[in-house]
Amino acid sequence: MAEDSKDAEIKILRTKISKIQFPEFCPVCMDLAEDLIFVSITERKGPESYELNSWMKEKEKTSAALESAKGITTFAVPTCMLHGSKSVRTIRTKMVAVLGFFVLFYPILFFLLQINLALRYSRPLMEPLAAAIVLISGMLLLILYGLYPRAIERYLKFENLRRAGDSVDVKLKNREYRKRFLEMNELYTDIISESDEL
Repeated sequence: MAEDSKDAEIKILRTKISKIQFPEFCPVCMDLAEDLIFVSITERKGPESYELNSWMKEKEKTSAALESAKGITTFAVPTCMLHGSKSVRTIRTKMVAVLGFFVLFYPILFFLLQINLALRYSRPLMEPLAAAIVLISGMLLLILYGLYPRAIERYLKFENLRRAGDSVDVKLKNREYRKRFLEMNELYTDIISESDEL
């Protein structure tokens, strides 16, 4: 029981970039891997050592290889189809949220002003209220769709990349996946605690 509680606390693994291997299972649901996603991170000087954490579809593999030559490290992570390349957020997905906000902001403002006028001058309230609720709900859904991290992004994170030191910190939420990852990278991986990160 004590081992289980200790294992539950282990979330950060520091491993060698040049030796890292990923289990052929999905980091989220532990299904057999059928897809591959590419995660790129860039080392940054200063207290925070990572600047970019982009999740890419398979089509962006070529650009990832080109960026890798500029100092970006790219990891190929096996996943299941459900949590794979079709479910990750891309620049286009994030732009949907931003454009949705700007497109819906002014109509929402208009209907909020109509609600104010309806309350002030005893006009019908239901029409502007219903329109405002629909538009606000639509805006919130678009923002969630574009900006909320997908499951794979919540379950697998790369931090503190040090190319010169050949190390990267990997945060794994799934206990079973973390155990398999540790078995595969046992010789080159250290378990660190939150306080050891810096």
